[in-house]
Amino acid sequence: MSTRVAEVYDQLRSDILAARLSPGERLKVNPLCDRFGVSLSVVREALTRLTEQRLVRSVPQYGFTVATLDRASLIDLTEVRVQLETLALRWAIERADLDWETSVVAALYKLGRTPMYTDEAEPQVSEEWSDAHAVLHAALAAGCASPLLIELRRGPYDASEIYRRWAKPAAGEKRDVHGEHTAIVNAAIGRDAATAVRLLEEHIRRTTDTLLKREASGEDAEAS
Repeated sequence: MSTRVAEVYDQLRSDILAARLSPGERLKVNPLCDRFGVSLSVVREALTRLTEQRLVRSVPQYGFTVATLDRASLIDLTEVRVQLETLALRWAIERADLDWETSVVAALYKLGRTPMYTDEAEPQVSEEWSDAHAVLHAALAAGCASPLLIELRRGPYDASEIYRRWAKPAAGEKRDVHGEHTAIVNAAIGRDAATAVRLLEEHIRRTTDTLLKREASGEDAEAS
């Protein structure tokens, strides 16, 4: 990916995940070229990359739009993630060494010390927290010693990012996300595969359940 494509991609991705671009909003290529001062090919390549990550959709005869909550796709994505993430964690617990345990604990510590939300009037999940969150989940999987499995899990994880950002708990709903991560890590480094895998699956499914409940109640999906 060229430097200019990467810059456009990063900014559009940030705008989508922070809901500065609304779900379903049309992404017109020419105005984006003017906004970023780049060529059509640069914008199209960035949008194509975002389409591959399911943050953007390409509609024949219409163009590109920001992704919307798709119930069937979300459920399908969740099932694939559960299978890949839990398999990677199970293998890691069986195969990994002390260096893996150290990397996982360090990633958890950094995530716990990183503010989850921004200081805006309508707080959004911070980029720093999202990055630290990705590092923790990648660290948990890294010990599986399978480059192919590590690569396979990355795609669904990235594709689910937009849903994680939208799964903000409803008013009065409480969720201890750091507590969930801590319990997973403790079970993993304690080499309790059954518990670690169960907790990780529950953790992944909880975000999906939150979004499906919001959709069923007619609430707007907010970034989270």
